[in-house]
Amino acid sequence: MRQGRTPLPVISRWTLALVGLPLVGLTLLGCGQEAPPPPPPQAAIPQPVGVAGQVPGQVPGQVPQPVGVAIPQPGAGGSNFGTITLAPGFMPDPNVSRGTSGGSIDASTLSPACRGWISQQPDHLFVASAPFSNLRVVVNGAGQDTTLVVQRPDGSYACDDDTENRDPVVAGGFPPGTYKIWVGSYTRGESIPYTLGLSELGSTMPSTLGGGAAVGANVGAVVGSAAGLDVSGPAGNFEPVSLNPGFVPDPHVKQGTSGGSIAANTVNPSCAGHISSRPDHIFTATGAFSSLRIMVRSDADTTLVVRRPDGTFLCDDDTEGTNPVVGGAFPPGQYRIWVGSYSQGENAPYRIGFTELSSVTPSSLQ
Repeated sequence: MRQGRTPLPVISRWTLALVGLPLVGLTLLGCGQEAPPPPPPQAAIPQPVGVAGQVPGQVPGQVPQPVGVAIPQPGAGGSNFGTITLAPGFMPDPNVSRGTSGGSIDASTLSPACRGWISQQPDHLFVASAPFSNLRVVVNGAGQDTTLVVQRPDGSYACDDDTENRDPVVAGGFPPGTYKIWVGSYTRGESIPYTLGLSELGSTMPSTLGGGAAVGANVGAVVGSAAGLDVSGPAGNFEPVSLNPGFVPDPHVKQGTSGGSIAANTVNPSCAGHISSRPDHIFTATGAFSSLRIMVRSDADTTLVVRRPDGTFLCDDDTEGTNPVVGGAFPPGQYRIWVGSYSQGENAPYRIGFTELSSVTPSSLQ
């Protein structure tokens, strides 16, 4: 005998109400339709906490990046003015390079400690092939306001501004690796010819590098000829100079008269004053000078233009009062030197000095 099915109990609307079940489901089932599954619960979206200076969605502790500003990329290769590779005990010391500062990027976007305006690409790459216990990176901007940004191999930054007057210095231990170096201009839109020095000597400062810097590599010969300069003649207006490193007496001094009819800024935009077509002096470096300075003393306002063997120019005005100074490394070769008068039509007697001594100044020339 089959067992009969036990009849299901009748559930009233009042019973459902008592156990808390929804009445809607009963209505749908009663119409012969299957009830859709309830939608999944919506997860709460966490909202950023009001931390001052934090961008919504930013990971706490992460440095916010400004929107729409180009940032130098740590992995980017190449440099504006070349690569320097050194090992401890390098010679000559300081190692000297040149370039032009500035760019469109605010250096403080790299690190709050950095100042000035730099280019997207580093100006120099420095490769330390072994650990330096103490290395100095110094910049001489010839009296103009420069800044310095050094990115270490680990991505961190060392920055400086105005250690010696308006010239920056970064110093300390440098582990092996590749360092990116930017030389900035404190004022946006300004480009400054500079001399960069790397040194293990504690005595090396921006001022010991000498003023002035080469500008416009391989442009000097074309521009100089177009401006009417004699860039190939065998003689100058006054006595020639031929020196080897370690020369005595130091300083080596000559005399002449400044001025001429050519505006020096037509030779190179960084030059000032008015100069003659023929150079005033032809200087022959018979050996490699790691650090040489050329300076002028005059009672009038004079300027200085030096054409290097590669056709680039060193120019200066008013390093010491109204007396100009240029300096840095001088490879062997022939240099053409013009002493200009700042005012057109003026001619003034001057003394020009060549020195390897940091203690010599224009006012000390006798």
